[in-house]
Amino acid sequence: MPMGRTLVFVYNTSSEVLPKIKDYASKKAIAETDRCNLYEITHTPVGMKKSWKRFITDLGIPVRLLNANEFSSEFGSGILTFPVALIQSGKDLTLFIRTDEINRCAGIEDLIFLVQQRYAEFRL
Repeated sequence: MPMGRTLVFVYNTSSEVLPKIKDYASKKAIAETDRCNLYEITHTPVGMKKSWKRFITDLGIPVRLLNANEFSSEFGSGILTFPVALIQSGKDLTLFIRTDEINRCAGIEDLIFLVQQRYAEFRL
């Protein structure tokens, strides 16, 4: 990816700690529209999975991880659904991975493969 771009992952979560713990602990009780598959497959109850952290660190481009409320505060509440991955270039945002694609990932390996595949497409 060209210089000056950042990969932004936006979780369908709040930045508050207690709701995150509650959400993770009670996955089955959460309405489907309120779940965050991105968060569920990249985190444990105590924090980010090491394999995900290592992967995003080794990507070679800046990565930002935002909660939905943080994203809305910074960029406004547009027509996006969450979770989502975007490419930020200055103030411009480009869709990188759609919500439905993230939600189809069954685990961390699927997500990593999807990010690698899309990264290769964007490098062309």
